[in-house]
Amino acid sequence: MAMNQRQYDDDDGRIVADMSDVGRQPLIMPRFDHFHKSERRDMGQEPEAEQHPEYQVQYSAEERRALIGGTVTAALLVGGVFIVAIGLLIFLITSIG
Repeated sequence: MAMNQRQYDDDDGRIVADMSDVGRQPLIMPRFDHFHKSERRDMGQEPEAEQHPEYQVQYSAEERRALIGGTVTAALLVGGVFIVAIGLLIFLITSIG
């Protein structure tokens, strides 16, 4: 056991996840090159949709338009709430003095 490791009473010594190959990431300029698809495939890890074809959903043109329309509507509503809240805040701040 290393000098800086603590001994816990409830530690039975089992390894839950081996983290010995994990290195420390730099804080100033983090590297994300280990997330590339080609490397992930080399490690034998396929994305979930490629492993299970039943998860691949094919939408019709009408369903796709409805999904996009719903997403845009939701985004505009959230943006509108923010604009109204900021406008109200500006109105209240300027009307005080």
